[in-house]
Amino acid sequence: MVGTDAPAAGRFERAVLPHLSAGFTLAMYLTGNRADAEDSVQEAVLRAIRYFHTLRDDDARAWFLTIVRRVCLTAYRMSRAETADAISIDANRLQLVDDRERPDTAAERLQVQQRVRDAIGQLPPLLREVIVLRELQSCSYDEIATVTDVPLGTVMSRLSRARARLANLLHDVVDFGDVA
Repeated sequence: MVGTDAPAAGRFERAVLPHLSAGFTLAMYLTGNRADAEDSVQEAVLRAIRYFHTLRDDDARAWFLTIVRRVCLTAYRMSRAETADAISIDANRLQLVDDRERPDTAAERLQVQQRVRDAIGQLPPLLREVIVLRELQSCSYDEIATVTDVPLGTVMSRLSRARARLANLLHDVVDFGDVA
């Protein structure tokens, strides 16, 4: 960080840099492609450096994800993601760790994972962002409200609608039980 003192640079690295992967995952779902997601995260890091002094508490994750979201909304508009044919998140692909797994079981699991990613990609942007923040980034409802700048009740409502739509899209893949 040019023009800053070393303690502030170290504090920034400890507070913000651990959340780059979470920012990239969110940006992938909001922009719809790797290049725009990388650009968004890079711009978000620059803004985070510039405005690091505004971080008031220790919740750097929500603060940084808010910046990533705003960059995606202003620079890459969520509507671009809706027109994309596919959302590639190869960089964050889930890995299976069972070495004893048979090839047909592994292939089936990969197909299910791809169906889930495709279903998330079919959600409207406002529902997609809350499901990504909650289920993929494990953000609390309060953190999601902070990141999306909406009331807690709106977060809960959007999550409920997102989960219901995912259950409908994936009814033949996963048994969700009662989702209402």
